[in-house]
Amino acid sequence: MTVTSSTEEKLVEALQNQQSADFSRLYTAYAPALYGVLLRLIKDPARAEDLLQDAFIKIWLNRQHYDPAQGRLFTWLLTITRNVALDELRSRKVHSKAGAYQSDRSEPTVLPDLIEGPLKGSLTSSLKPDYRAVIQLMYYKGLTSQEAAAILKLPVGTVKTRVRAALKQLKAQFCQDIQHYQVGTTLTC
Repeated sequence: MTVTSSTEEKLVEALQNQQSADFSRLYTAYAPALYGVLLRLIKDPARAEDLLQDAFIKIWLNRQHYDPAQGRLFTWLLTITRNVALDELRSRKVHSKAGAYQSDRSEPTVLPDLIEGPLKGSLTSSLKPDYRAVIQLMYYKGLTSQEAAAILKLPVGTVKTRVRAALKQLKAQFCQDIQHYQVGTTLTC
């Protein structure tokens, strides 16, 4: 459909009347040109078709903002369509950067194994033997409190109490060490 100035006036009137049947005439008149713009920017025919639909939805939703005194209808339609395409391109750029970031981070992180390292003895050596046994079973071997209680032949409540006491003692030790190395800072543990 060739758009002349009189045809454009009728399309503007149809747009402002908010009649969906008239809107289909607007779509028929301008969709091929706007699709061409999208295709040049996006370079993906299927995605350009989707974006054309998005552009016309935005046009329909913002139809009350069109002012014929500000410029031609096609210019307004083109601006909305171009902005939809630019949003898509920005989104692609963000997704590609995010994908690169995630792939850099996708390698499994290697955490130190405290069971094997030289710290194993020094971390728990200051604990009472009862506390040390519970900590080694639950934190080094990964057992639950019920499993540790079964191995130690103790009630579950006793195991939990010993774990809590051992962790409290270890925290106090770590706070002392941190305060020793951080002169001039106040640390509340």
